Amino acid sequence: MMSDAELARDWPDLGIVVHELRAAHRGELADRLIGNVLYASTSGEIYNNVGHTLYEQRALRRTLSLEGSAAWDRVIDRIERIYGGINLGHWLARQWRKFWRPK
Repeated sequence: MMSDAELARDWPDLGIVVHELRAAHRGELADRLIGNVLYASTSGEIYNNVGHTLYEQRALRRTLSLEGSAAWDRVIDRIERIYGGINLGHWLARQWRKFWRPK
């Protein structure tokens, strides 16, 4: 099994999200994200599974700290860049959140 520290070393933003989810007593989702990384056989499967999991649970992003929420957005940004496309509506929403996020 991959530890949270190993994930944080290999993919720091996802490591922050996993840490925040565990702090919010959402360990089953954190374990699912780690499993998505650990048990996939290709990078495409990793990004697809992580992206799908985060999309399914997108309402939880609001429960995270500012750092956790920003890390969540960076993970999604990375996945969208890798797939070469961008969902304009999602991108604009993230830019809006970045602009209005308390400093």
